[in-house]
Amino acid sequence: MNLTRWTSPKGSLQSPSEYQHRPLRSKTGIRLARVRHGSGSKGISIDLIEAYAPGAGQQSHQTYDALSYTWGHSPRSKAIWCNDRRLFVTQTLLEALQHFRHPTKDIVLWIDQICICQDRLQERTQQVQMMGKIFQGAKKVSVWLGPHYDDSRAGLQLARQLLVLARQQTIRSLDPSQFEFYGLPKRGHRRWKALAAILRRAWFWRTWVIQEVVLNPNVQFALGDGLLIWEELETIVEVLEGPMALDWHFDMAVSTEELPFCRINRIRKRHQLSTGLGADVSPATSEQDPSGTSALLATDLQDEDFNAELNLLNLLLMTRDLGATDPHDKVYALLGLGKHEMVPDYESRPETVFNDFALTIVGDVFRKMPQNPGEVGIRNEATEVRNLLMLLACAGKQNQRLQLHSWTPDWSTNLTSRPLMFHQGSRAGGDILEKVDWSHDTGLQLCGKLIDTIGVAGSILLTCESRHADVSEWWQEAVEVAHSRTAISPGSTANVDAFDALRKALGLCKHGYYRGMHRRASLLDESDIQGSEVSVQHNVHQTMILGPTRGRVMISTTTGFLGLAPHGSEEGDMIFVVLGVHVPFVLRPLSDGTFHLIGEAYMQGIMHGEALSMGFAMDFHDVYLR
Repeated sequence: MNLTRWTSPKGSLQSPSEYQHRPLRSKTGIRLARVRHGSGSKGISIDLIEAYAPGAGQQSHQTYDALSYTWGHSPRSKAIWCNDRRLFVTQTLLEALQHFRHPTKDIVLWIDQICICQDRLQERTQQVQMMGKIFQGAKKVSVWLGPHYDDSRAGLQLARQLLVLARQQTIRSLDPSQFEFYGLPKRGHRRWKALAAILRRAWFWRTWVIQEVVLNPNVQFALGDGLLIWEELETIVEVLEGPMALDWHFDMAVSTEELPFCRINRIRKRHQLSTGLGADVSPATSEQDPSGTSALLATDLQDEDFNAELNLLNLLLMTRDLGATDPHDKVYALLGLGKHEMVPDYESRPETVFNDFALTIVGDVFRKMPQNPGEVGIRNEATEVRNLLMLLACAGKQNQRLQLHSWTPDWSTNLTSRPLMFHQGSRAGGDILEKVDWSHDTGLQLCGKLIDTIGVAGSILLTCESRHADVSEWWQEAVEVAHSRTAISPGSTANVDAFDALRKALGLCKHGYYRGMHRRASLLDESDIQGSEVSVQHNVHQTMILGPTRGRVMISTTTGFLGLAPHGSEEGDMIFVVLGVHVPFVLRPLSDGTFHLIGEAYMQGIMHGEALSMGFAMDFHDVYLR
């Protein structure tokens, strides 16, 4: 909006100075924005008032709604009036305020960009600790998805049509063959593409939205002049994706191919159950839940694991590919959802936050370890050990951009490959974790066995953007690496060569495509909305998302083992089996005798514990990871 068209608020100076936030008077104090009424081209004018965070032991006597929107990377360059002075906000926030203000009465909102002084790190730290209470205590959370663009009116029209079908016909899922019967547009129609674009708008990919919508039962979406409540969108997405997966997925591969709304909704459902908020869920005939999903959750999933309090590590896994402008917020944005001892500190470096969180996982395992000589370690089914294994599976130099311990995940980047710890049946290191310790001087201490050294490693990288030609090139290189062996691989049998056995064990066809774990395709898959057919046998998308070859290369060792290792593995790197860990690791030796963790490996012939019986007990020794 052009500032020359603004009318100065009554009583203001002709050339007002910029607004400066006054320090909050209380540690439990918050600011609320009273948005003055108005409409059309009239400039936005607000008053900041001080209140107390809900549940902070004080009475604020002030109700409010919480605003959720996308900051984006745009600068705060749009001026509004705040307490009769100018305050600069982002374009997205200006649009949201223009949409939500009432034409005849003032409304009260909590808005992070305005209610927190973003330039004071100490205040940001203090306010972030109360964010959970702030969103939980709001009357409702109002989500601004943005104005109409990308044919979004047509997408909303289709969404409403699907909602009516779900309510009147009790449809829980659709097949393209039913489109014509229900009066829906054909495959590839612009309305399907428009709806897909809505559900992939920037808001759904923000880490902060998890806490903002999980903690409050009343969530309303605004898109242009259209409105949807959370339960309506849930019903629409269920028709598109099929009934919500009711189990708690740790596998990152599951989350990367589904709509981000599904991940957020699964976290929301689990939080409602674990906190008892789902106890009063309406029955299946409720208008807000015609599919009965909530009733199913409340009755069928009363198991100890599902109802346990949300684990911060699991949340980090589920939300790893969601964005945050500040790397700190990859962790801090989730703190209101589970039990932890972490205190936000924006003055610390993100590397410190990530390393300290990893050390808490290691410390939990160390405290559970037997302290008396002769006692065995702990089984890897224990929650603390499982957390450590997931931590190591998501770490390694291949998954890092920041300068971290090699065994610390960099939560500001996406995983380059699907963790091998999710490969069913692997027991390379047995079931008992024997030793875990850490010191600043030597690093993370583990116990295991050196298996071999890499002799030849491939160099072609497969990513989520790879195509058929890339898969073909990668596979040809893999065949060449396999043929480079100078000895028969220990993974071979009398009838099957190790390369063929590895291919079959990993679910790869003879052309290098992954052919296992077929899923029901969403009606909003890119291949589907384009109206094209996808070969089940040679599906590049499935191979890159669910298969083991993305981000990995074929390797052969000096004694003939074959396997997959992280891209970037090189000659001289070592294959190490840690006692109690399901999959081997690739380690890079350093000059001081310690190692860097490069990542997980799959080695044919030792994935079921065979390495533990090779050689003698003296072959087991400690290894230190920097």
